[in-house]
Amino acid sequence: MRYVDSHAHIMSEEFQEDFDAVISRIEEKHIDRVMIITLKPEETEKAIAFAKKDPVRYQVAAGIFMDDVLNVNEEVWNRFVSIAEQPEVIAIGEIGLDYHWEKDPGIHELQKELFIRQIDLANHLKKPILVHSRDAMQDTYDLMKAHRSRGLLHCFSGTKEMAIEFTKLGYYIALGGALTFHNSRHAKEVCRAVDAKYLLTETDCPYMAPEPVRGTRNEPSNIPYILACMAEQRDVDKETMSQQVFANYERFLGGPDEED
Repeated sequence: MRYVDSHAHIMSEEFQEDFDAVISRIEEKHIDRVMIITLKPEETEKAIAFAKKDPVRYQVAAGIFMDDVLNVNEEVWNRFVSIAEQPEVIAIGEIGLDYHWEKDPGIHELQKELFIRQIDLANHLKKPILVHSRDAMQDTYDLMKAHRSRGLLHCFSGTKEMAIEFTKLGYYIALGGALTFHNSRHAKEVCRAVDAKYLLTETDCPYMAPEPVRGTRNEPSNIPYILACMAEQRDVDKETMSQQVFANYERFLGGPDEED
């Protein structure tokens, strides 16, 4: 059994006190691929130094989060580009749109501009994108259709119909702890509806720990709970689901398609 956490904020302050123990549990639970999400230059530098110790298991992504859109001047942008260009940064993310708290249409337009700018950079660098979309699914879809890239929808919260439309464009759908919640009807419908070759697992740790550890700090070692729920929803055994997700992740990173 090999597991994938396609979205983990393990460089955040929530993990600093027991970081070594978190890493030990990752290894014990066979979480063999972990995408470390970084949203600040300092986090990215720490992640790169750490990932160099085990570059097969750990990958590094860097992005400018939409909440920081008002702070992005040319100095900030140029520093981000210099970070994104580093070969150790293999993906751009998380990036995207979030209208949940921010209701100002003017800010929404700035988020779109920043999103497009980062997609274009990712395409120029030939790196995939990891996309956040909250209460902005149609705008996210429209932009990702107009600015095609290799990418995934992190912590997907849309309908099964919208998920299928994203996969028609070649985008992957990542599901996390919410899939295991008792009231997660939409996530379970998405899990069952999309083609298995587009499914990925994630934690979004330290957020949204799955059942049966809901309410605690999430971490990559909880991925087996999510994978087990995914397998149950698709009526396959855990080993089959694990192999599928692992192959999907390798393909997402730019490896060969199993159908080639």
